[in-house]
Amino acid sequence: MNKVMSLLSHLTVILGIMFIVFLVLDQFNPMMNFVDNSISRWLLLALCACGIGQSVTHWLQGEGHEK
Repeated sequence: MNKVMSLLSHLTVILGIMFIVFLVLDQFNPMMNFVDNSISRWLLLALCACGIGQSVTHWLQGEGHEK
């Protein structure tokens, strides 16, 4: 179970960073159209920040509590 949680945490961080890169790319070249409007950009940024924060918190809490 610990391997699954670790894998999910890593995937969350990777996908969060990937979507933040998509947001930056969309700002420089809107014709790529990764994101459609300003509301979805801010919501996606909040989702990415929450996912990364949750994963980091999970890793920090789990460092001293492994069985």
